[in-house]
Amino acid sequence: MLQIDKEKLLEELRKLNPKKVGLQFPEGLKSKAIEIADMLDYEVFIYGGNTYGACDVADEELSFCDCLIHFGHAEIPLKFKIPVIFMEVFDDIDLVPSLKKNLDHLEKKGKNIGLATTVQHIPQLKNAESFLKSSGFNVYIGKGTERIKYDGQVLGCNFSVCTNIEDKVDYFLYIGTGYFHPLGITLNTGKEVFLIDPYTKKIENLEHEKTKLLKKRYAVIEKAKDAEKFGLIVSTRKGQYRMKEALYIKKELENLGKKAYIFLTREISPEELRGFNMDAYVICACPRIAIDDQSRYEKPILTVSEVSLISQTKEYEFDVIGGI
Repeated sequence: MLQIDKEKLLEELRKLNPKKVGLQFPEGLKSKAIEIADMLDYEVFIYGGNTYGACDVADEELSFCDCLIHFGHAEIPLKFKIPVIFMEVFDDIDLVPSLKKNLDHLEKKGKNIGLATTVQHIPQLKNAESFLKSSGFNVYIGKGTERIKYDGQVLGCNFSVCTNIEDKVDYFLYIGTGYFHPLGITLNTGKEVFLIDPYTKKIENLEHEKTKLLKKRYAVIEKAKDAEKFGLIVSTRKGQYRMKEALYIKKELENLGKKAYIFLTREISPEELRGFNMDAYVICACPRIAIDDQSRYEKPILTVSEVSLISQTKEYEFDVIGGI
């Protein structure tokens, strides 16, 4: 069950002594918004738009407030217009039963395990590490770049906790749900990755999904080779702003005889881009947009790291945002 530390929240607010408080929730936590608002003895303003991570904080929109409470994500140390309280939301599910059920499978793959997860399971990671060590495994949990708050924590745009230990492990074990994060791990490290779902207790090798993803991405890249006009989409979301990369890519494309135009927007969607009539787009923002949403777009949508594959034959690189 997801846990919000309400006492910690109230303590942080007492330190700031605000009058107006802004609240921001990701989609999966919006159902908690009214409950939280009702428990606060302040004038509350709820941000209704989407948020995709700690890279996407509504401090500009809620700058009239004395502070903002951002729920569900670990802090990325950016500069904000107003004080921001990051309220991480943790899942109290025990990870050990899932590991215990799959021990035989893990033993066949090797004794040196790299362990990774998302922020909601971070409090349980030490228990998982202890159990695996007591079962005879060598367990490695990596430290990340300044963008990463916790050891072992991966983001959809940053897998440095894994790349920093890849030479020590036989494979990685990702604890969580969904393919995007573990696929990012295997594509960034070249190591085999196993996904253990703590809710179903099932284990899955990601090699098949990796092959499927690469096939799709190479097809998009191949289609983009015929494009003459490229739209380079720079997100104005504070933690996704990648103008430096956009300017570099613009020069690279122009050197190939292509035309390249830089567009800035907060919300990246097919509807936002359709009217510009580009032949292809490069997402200079969150890498997940191109990977997850390509089927929504009529034109090829590339990540920053995929652009070089238009003119070069080299190994595929998963796009990441390394620093702040």
